[in-house]
Amino acid sequence: MPRFEVKDPAPELETVIANWRMSDYALVLGATAASYLYGYVGKQPSVMRLPTAQTCAILGNFGAILFIYQRTSFRLMGEIE
Repeated sequence: MPRFEVKDPAPELETVIANWRMSDYALVLGATAASYLYGYVGKQPSVMRLPTAQTCAILGNFGAILFIYQRTSFRLMGEIE
């Protein structure tokens, strides 16, 4: 039973992406930047810093996109606000 107003009971990909907020975009940007720094500052040889940082940034970006997709879907289905 939804606790909030249901805007779309079964949101599709286009609907979810169209309903992203500016805070969602900021979260993706922040998670990507933080992941890049985490990968760059880690304890690895200097030759591996850039590839490690890029890999961490990709993983952080992907994780943040999955998180905001789920959060927006729940918001559209009335589960959270």
